[in-house]
Amino acid sequence: MPSRTHVCVIGHGVAGRLYHRLLTGLGVRVSVVDPLATALPPATPVFARIEDVPHDPPVDVWAVCTPTAAHLETVATVLDRDPRARLLVEKPVCRSWEAPELSALLAKYDEGRMVVMNQYAHATAPGVLKAALKEWAPGHPIDAVRIAFGKDRRADIAAGRFVDRDYGVFGYEWLHMLALLGTVLPRDVQHRYLTADPEPRDLRVAHDPELTSVAAHDLSRPDGGPAVELYSTIAGPRAAPGWTVPAWCPRPLPGAESRQRLVRVDAGPVRFALELAPVSLPSGTPLPRNMHRLTMRRPEGDREWLIHDSPMENALRWALSALFAPGARPEADLRGIGRISRLAALARTRERQPAGAPSSAVSRTRLWK
Repeated sequence: MPSRTHVCVIGHGVAGRLYHRLLTGLGVRVSVVDPLATALPPATPVFARIEDVPHDPPVDVWAVCTPTAAHLETVATVLDRDPRARLLVEKPVCRSWEAPELSALLAKYDEGRMVVMNQYAHATAPGVLKAALKEWAPGHPIDAVRIAFGKDRRADIAAGRFVDRDYGVFGYEWLHMLALLGTVLPRDVQHRYLTADPEPRDLRVAHDPELTSVAAHDLSRPDGGPAVELYSTIAGPRAAPGWTVPAWCPRPLPGAESRQRLVRVDAGPVRFALELAPVSLPSGTPLPRNMHRLTMRRPEGDREWLIHDSPMENALRWALSALFAPGARPEADLRGIGRISRLAALARTRERQPAGAPSSAVSRTRLWK
């Protein structure tokens, strides 16, 4: 990667400001495209449109941090300006119906390079979990994987933060959960899981007339793999009347951070729980920023590890390296948005049904005895 790389951040909302801060910390020169950008660091070049960005100094990487609905148009505009552009795009990379158009665009501009941000695909803590599985549960296949990502986003949304009305709840944290699932499942099992159609009986959804789906609980068993249970909410534990949080997913302590990022893996007699930051002690005292905790429970006794790591910074370093690496360009992996597209489509068929319908007790018993 050349020295003093120039990254132009398109969209200076919550994601764009985070990119700006982390990239500056990595020694990267940052400019911004956003006609409404405020509270910019001193001397940051800011432009209203992509077309207004000067060609000198050249832009080495374009970081697309606009709302999902504008991703495809933004990528097309950048590639029209520079057919060899390097693009780093926030997830989801596009709306559910736009994947074929995105693939055609990338095929047309075959000298361009694009990677999609997914911070938990490059985090250190999941790798520690994977190594612990091999060391402490040898010979035991994985029986079940449960992942929960939750955050009460209602205050942020009321203040004007982006609302995903296409994917609903699946457009916020679900791709993070799929990335973490991929660090645990064998590659072939993960592929079958991502490309399979979700079973209607295995999906529970809570709806909101303004925010579309606000919580979802998906239970399935990929062919040849363990039981998989994913849960996410953007409206807190009481997502809707009659909604229940899975028993294995502890509620945040009163007054504590509402974000929750949990991975649980059962392998024979051994159970692992990986809590990703933010993490608190049992008393409620928060651990330092970017501190993660892995706990193992087994008949011989429990163990605990604390892991310090910045998944977002790791992902940015990886993305810049991939964009500048010689050889063939990275291939766009659209399986994740394919999975959440099918889940969101299934959820939309439920919008007039009671919260949580219709995932039956029979299907839950089948998976979780």
